[in-house]
Amino acid sequence: ILASLEQYEQAVDLALEIRDIELAKLNADKVEDDDDLRKRLWLRIARYVIDEEKDVRKAIAFIGQTEHLKVEDILPFFPDFSVIDDFKEAICTSLEEYHEQIEDLKQGMEEATKSAELIRKDITDLRGRFGFVRSNQKCGFCRQPVLAAGLYLFPCQHGFHISCQEQWMLQQHLCDADKRRVRELKAAIIAEEARGAHNSASDGAEVGVERMRQELDDILASDCPLCGSPAIDMVAKPLPALAQGPAFWDLPPMRQ
Repeated sequence: ILASLEQYEQAVDLALEIRDIELAKLNADKVEDDDDLRKRLWLRIARYVIDEEKDVRKAIAFIGQTEHLKVEDILPFFPDFSVIDDFKEAICTSLEEYHEQIEDLKQGMEEATKSAELIRKDITDLRGRFGFVRSNQKCGFCRQPVLAAGLYLFPCQHGFHISCQEQWMLQQHLCDADKRRVRELKAAIIAEEARGAHNSASDGAEVGVERMRQELDDILASDCPLCGSPAIDMVAKPLPALAQGPAFWDLPPMRQ
């Protein structure tokens, strides 16, 4: 009854009072989503076996019955005169498990180090990356010469005016949070530039503006809208209902 009411500690204590260790273990295993409580209950059972039944080997056997107990968890319960042979095997098993965990951690650290090196290499390569813009290349949105204004050039060689890219991303792709962040960044950049025009800008302010510009670029130009993820996302968008009128069927002015 206590276990059905999720009073697991009382259920285990009552089972131990009537010296029913199997019932106590059964109630301890009924605990869900609380590993700390389950471990405490198993420790209570192990301590009972050691203190009341004076059975060291039986207590050691608990380690193999649950994943929540290790030999070091129950060592403080053993009397000082315990014979090492009683739990030598459990200690060796525990040490082997720790060795395996250490090896897994070492392997994970090596993989993380390799990944970090690859990322640093990619960043270094990107800093030296460049592309060519043809003199007659047009903006993918407005079809005006792309060199007539500031532009985004993607690795696929598609180029777009910054203003055109921003307008399309705000209308077609960005979520509300990103739209709000774009407005915040633009306002902050304008304010910093205006402050710098009246006062000599410090190095820290220039670094701050550069970081904001970088974040703005990361949002607006994370991928090519013509052949990257924004174009793929457009495929999944539902068509507007006819009742909304012909204007809702107008496609974005984007041509290759």
